[in-house]
Amino acid sequence: MALARKAIDALNRGDVDALLAVLSPDVVWEALEGVAGIDELYRGRAGVREWIEAMWENAAEGVHVEIERITDLGDDRVFVAVVLKAHRRGSGEPFEYRTWQIVWFADGLVTRRQVFWTRAEALKTAGLRE
Repeated sequence: MALARKAIDALNRGDVDALLAVLSPDVVWEALEGVAGIDELYRGRAGVREWIEAMWENAAEGVHVEIERITDLGDDRVFVAVVLKAHRRGSGEPFEYRTWQIVWFADGLVTRRQVFWTRAEALKTAGLRE
């Protein structure tokens, strides 16, 4: 759980190198489907750097991720509920995405992130009940 918090804190500070340092070199990083300008899958640290750059291109002043809840699922996984907040580049309009994620770890690094639009879908994938 501490590693997930560390990664989110690094993203919030805009410290790309600190975020990439907690990722496995061959990390599989899934993004939300249907977000303009963002692919649905990124691989490796270079891929996650592309995801970050794409996120920042859409946001006027970077992004901020608030952790609502982190639950240890055992077997090197955590369930994370977050709210991503930002302002649209150009218009300055605020926007936010509430998402639920499953994050996998091995050897002290993040190996995979899977993200969902709905809590129910994330819980089902994680093998959890409401």
